[in-house]
Amino acid sequence: MLKKFSEVKYIIPIVKLMKRQYRMRQVIVVPYRAQEKTTVANFDNIIQWVLYQEDDHKNPGKIVDLGDGAGLTRLGLTQRWHQADLPMNFFSTLPFPQAVVVAKNVYRKTYWNPLSGDLISSDQVAAPLLSFAINDNVQVAVKTLQHVLDVTQDGVLGPKTLAELNSKDPDTVARMFRTYWVFFYKNDVVLNPSKQRFLDGWIVRANFPYPSPLVSEIYQ
Repeated sequence: MLKKFSEVKYIIPIVKLMKRQYRMRQVIVVPYRAQEKTTVANFDNIIQWVLYQEDDHKNPGKIVDLGDGAGLTRLGLTQRWHQADLPMNFFSTLPFPQAVVVAKNVYRKTYWNPLSGDLISSDQVAAPLLSFAINDNVQVAVKTLQHVLDVTQDGVLGPKTLAELNSKDPDTVARMFRTYWVFFYKNDVVLNPSKQRFLDGWIVRANFPYPSPLVSEIYQ
C-alpha cells in the first residue's frame, strides 16, 4: 500500500481542474450497445491483481513500515487503518497463505462491498475502482467515477450510479477513470508538495493493466 488519504475535499478542486483540461464527457453519453450483459465483476480475480500490487514481489507477505504514518503494512493492510479487522499475529507470525485469506476478507468488507462490486458488470471498471479506493478511500474513488459518468457526485455507488455505469462501454469508462485517477494524484502533489516522492508509484498503480500476466498464483 503506497499511501492512505482520508480528505475527500481534494475532489472539489480536482473536478474544477479536470473540467478545464479535459472535454471528454461526450465520449460516453451514448448508451453501450453491445449484447445484453449477464456477467458481474469477478472479485476473486480482481483481488489477486490488487494483492500483487500491494505486496513485495521479492519477499511475498513481507511486513514493512513505509514511513507514511500508517505503522506496519502487510499485503497493503496497515496497523493504522485496518488493525480492528486483523488477527493479533497478522503483523508477526501469521503464515503467508492465511494472511492472504485474511487480506481478501478485509478488502471485500472494507472496500469491495461499499463499492457495490458484485453489482458492477465489468472487471475493467471494477478493478481500477477498487484499487483507487484502497489507495485513497471509497468516497473519493466513487466521486471520481461519478464525475466520469456525469452523475451526482455524492460518493455513494447506489442504484442510479450503477445503472449509468452498467449502461456504458466499460473500456471507455475505465480509460477515462484511469485518466482522472492520475490527474487526481498530480493535483494532490500540487496541493501537498511533500507527497512528490509517492507520485511515480501512484501513477504506475493507476496505469497497471488488468488483467496482468505478472500476477502470481500465490494470491489465489
